[in-house]
Amino acid sequence: MARKTHQIKKWLPCPLWDFAGLQNWLNEQARAGYALEKWPGFWFIGRVIFREDPSAVHARYCLDPIQEHFGIAKLREPEAGYRELGWHYVDKIQNYYAIYRCDDPRAPDLYTDLESLSWAMKKQVRIACLRLLFWLVWAAVLFQDEWPRLLHEREAVVMELILHSDVLIPLYAILLILILNALFHGINTLRGVRRIRAHLRRGEQPIPRPRRYPEPLHNLVDWSLLGALVLYLGCLGLSGTMRTKILSGPDEWAFPHVTLEEVLPAGATFQDYVHQEVLPSDTFDRSWLAPEQYDVAQGGMVRVGDAVQQETRLYQESVQTLSPTLAQGIYRGKVAARHNALEQFRRICNADTSTSNPDGLNAADFTQEEELSVPGLNGLTRFTYRNLDQSATNTVYIGWEDNRVFVLRCSGAVDSEAALDLLVQRLAQD
Repeated sequence: MARKTHQIKKWLPCPLWDFAGLQNWLNEQARAGYALEKWPGFWFIGRVIFREDPSAVHARYCLDPIQEHFGIAKLREPEAGYRELGWHYVDKIQNYYAIYRCDDPRAPDLYTDLESLSWAMKKQVRIACLRLLFWLVWAAVLFQDEWPRLLHEREAVVMELILHSDVLIPLYAILLILILNALFHGINTLRGVRRIRAHLRRGEQPIPRPRRYPEPLHNLVDWSLLGALVLYLGCLGLSGTMRTKILSGPDEWAFPHVTLEEVLPAGATFQDYVHQEVLPSDTFDRSWLAPEQYDVAQGGMVRVGDAVQQETRLYQESVQTLSPTLAQGIYRGKVAARHNALEQFRRICNADTSTSNPDGLNAADFTQEEELSVPGLNGLTRFTYRNLDQSATNTVYIGWEDNRVFVLRCSGAVDSEAALDLLVQRLAQD
């Protein structure tokens, strides 16, 4: 009855590209009585499968740089010639090397001419270059939407990082570490393969690299980061941190604010909208760096005296951050976003002067942006939008005071200056 052999998995102490280190390690395992059973493929995590084989003590292993990449069939083409020399194919190390074993101690090595081996290694240099190029392209594609924004919308990117810091900062940090880890691995591989070929071209045997188990460590970092990201996002979802809280109205506005009734003209009558049908719901969000984020609105139809009812709305945003510097970042981001929207609005208006602008007014005549100086505020910018017929005005104030940023948007019958003054007073009292 044949003796049953046991599979043993061993951690690889050498980089995958290390020709001399891999070959020496496989021969060491053979002298210890372990024959290579299988080299894991795509899901290689750094463990190689051996089996107990007493005959392996007489075996030698040799690596042959892979020249073609069309599967096992192509790798077996030179096997007939190698078999005549006493070598038979065992497996392949990804697209780097084919592994051959010989049990005849008198059989010559596959490569007795180092210059021929250096020419065979030329393909490995090309493979290493292509892999590094792949990681560079992957990094570019992964952040393809972010690169233009970093160049042209830096303020908006900073603002989003602050407002959604509990999600975006861990996400970007983990992705950045993954990219740097992959690029470092690719650069190290290219340098290593080029170093091996340089030794061979000088007629020198390649020097094995120190045994530091780089492949298991590399995979451990990648899988740990991905696992941490999935676990963290899962915890956020289960804890409700990623869910927006819906507010029921002014009774839950726990921030300095004004109400629509306070800023309407004297004697005005107000008919409130059914909130959920016309206006977006009031919301409250939070993040690590901005633990208080309100976005609320009021609206309705207003009649002043015998005038026709006028649609009137009041939107307010309020963000409180952990520091004034963070608040300044949000203030700049909101001003930049409003400025870009204003520029786009001007381009649209100026592009169609024949229909939407029959009087030939320039967009600058009914849109305006200006920085204001108001005591008690660190910064204030006002944006004004007027209808082409000059019948109505929308005013947006974006302000910054200490660690709080506010957006106050008034339209219709709202007295925008009175609303701003009242809000500034309440900010000072807060």
